[in-house]
Amino acid sequence: MTEAASQLRYLAHELRLITGGKPIRWLILFFEPSAGVVISYRIDRFFFLIFGDYWTLLRIAAFPVFFLLRLLSCRHELCWRADFGKGLRILHPTLGVVAAGEAVVGEDCTLCGGNSIGMRKGLQRGDLILGNRVFMGINSCVLGPARIGNRVMIGAGAIVISDLADDCVAVGVPAVPNEKL
Repeated sequence: MTEAASQLRYLAHELRLITGGKPIRWLILFFEPSAGVVISYRIDRFFFLIFGDYWTLLRIAAFPVFFLLRLLSCRHELCWRADFGKGLRILHPTLGVVAAGEAVVGEDCTLCGGNSIGMRKGLQRGDLILGNRVFMGINSCVLGPARIGNRVMIGAGAIVISDLADDCVAVGVPAVPNEKL
C-alpha cells in the first residue's frame, strides 16, 4: 500500500480512537475539535504525498475545504511535510498544536494541547525524531535537533532541547529525564 493511502487508514484508526468504539459518538464526531485537527492534517498529508511539492500551489484550490475544517476544529499548524505515524491523538486542541515540517513522529503520539514540535536554527529532515508512544503534557515543547525515544512522557511546560532515551519521564526547563517508567 502506498504511503498516501496509509494516511487514510491512519485517519480511520484515529477517528475510531476519538469515538471510543461507541457508535452514537460518530454522530457528533465532526463537532469534536480533535477530529477536525486530525482530519485536516491527514487530508493535507495525503495530498502532499500524491502531488509532492506541487501541493503547495494546488492547496490554494483546496482552500474552501481547509477553511471549513478550520471552523470545525481549532488552531493548529501541523505541517503536511511532518510525518506522524498511526494513532495521533490531540486531547485539548483549543490550546493549539504546532509541528514543523521536518518532524518525524512515531506511532501513538499524544499531544495534550499547547504543544510545539519545532526546530532551532538549521534543522533538516531526520534531525527531529520522536519515537513511538510519546506523550507530551500541556504546553510542552520539543525543539530539535533532538531524538526522543519510545515510551517517553514529557511533563507539562517542559522544553526538550536534547536527546531523551527510551522509557523516561522528562520535566523542567530545559527538560531532563527524571526517572525510568
